[in-house]
Amino acid sequence: MLKSILLFLLLCTGFLFSVEAASIRITLDDNEISFDEAPFIENDRVLVPVRGILESLGYTVHWQEHTQTVLALSETATISLQINSNTATVNGNRVSVDAPAQIKNGRTFVPLRFLAEYSGAEVNWDGSSSTVSIYATSAKESNMKRSVVYVQTNKVQGSGILLSSDGLIATNYHVIENASTIQFVFSDGTIYQGETTVVGLKPESDIALLRINKNDLKPAPVSESYSIGDTVSAVGAPYGNRNTITTGVIRAYDRDYIYSTAVILQGSSGGGLFDANGKLIGMTSAYTDEEYLSIPISQVLQVPQTLSVPLSQMKNYFYTPPAPQNLRVSTEDDGYTYVSWSPIYGADYYNVYTTSSPDGKLTPMKNPNKGNQKWYWGYPYCFGILPPAEQAIYLQVSAVVDGQETPLSQMIKLTQ
Repeated sequence: MLKSILLFLLLCTGFLFSVEAASIRITLDDNEISFDEAPFIENDRVLVPVRGILESLGYTVHWQEHTQTVLALSETATISLQINSNTATVNGNRVSVDAPAQIKNGRTFVPLRFLAEYSGAEVNWDGSSSTVSIYATSAKESNMKRSVVYVQTNKVQGSGILLSSDGLIATNYHVIENASTIQFVFSDGTIYQGETTVVGLKPESDIALLRINKNDLKPAPVSESYSIGDTVSAVGAPYGNRNTITTGVIRAYDRDYIYSTAVILQGSSGGGLFDANGKLIGMTSAYTDEEYLSIPISQVLQVPQTLSVPLSQMKNYFYTPPAPQNLRVSTEDDGYTYVSWSPIYGADYYNVYTTSSPDGKLTPMKNPNKGNQKWYWGYPYCFGILPPAEQAIYLQVSAVVDGQETPLSQMIKLTQ
């Protein structure tokens, strides 16, 4: 009953337009709808050809000549509109219509807002472009898709997320690495190939911030609050399939990654991870056979915007990886001390050095699982060690990227 009352109130308010009917553009889920007869405005209400709009919304349309009535059927609704009548029937209930259906040029026209909202769709009016936007999917899903873009460089294909209405876009560093050209495809199919500037980089964390000359974009609201077990959705372009949504739950998280079961694949890199309310909580980044990883949005937003480098210059850009950061330890009941650090993008492997005193000689630690001195980043920890009783061990880590070793991390102390 409450829903019916709210819909009725929306009908009463209607659309207010001050533009010519011929200039009206109507889109459904960001795709323009073509009509054989142009929509028109009467008494500040938009009327559209019945078959064009209802069939686009998934209805089967029947015309009952003897009663001059349009009958529209879907899996969830039955709508009956009689020509020149100020009432309609929706799922057996009579409701008021302030813009009755009518026949013009041999076509039956029906009020747009009435049909869209009674079919469960969202309807928006953009006065700047004289566009009626209908979203048959949920508003949450529409907002998520609108805030994610398809990214294509001359090297790879990926995704990006809108961070501001005036052209700030985040993606993974590996999406633009060594690129010289780039284009963006938005959810409505429009393409941007204009000037693109790199304004922020944190390559070791696989983060890049770009700015384009485009306004009126639709970024999603941001949230930095989430918990294990929360439902999440990943939006990106796996294998080039734009606006693909997968769902899952958060399995774990730390300062570097959110681990979820929402599937991401090649081409999803740089896309968005959203919570159950459609708020952006992370940027999809990498995956393994069992884990799908996203960079927390807090890490993305902390990247300084201190650069102004044309994207075309990325073909000559090579970053120098820093020492591994944020070494942390935890001691479990089994007596082992577990060590982890923030991953370095592009690392071939890591070296772990130990010594018995802060100023002692460092010795490479052998990886018993590999039979060599190469260590690899992992979650929830990179490795575990059982320190000797009553003796401390001091430890430092370096990364090896393209055969070059980074500086050593800060030193940490391990005790049993």
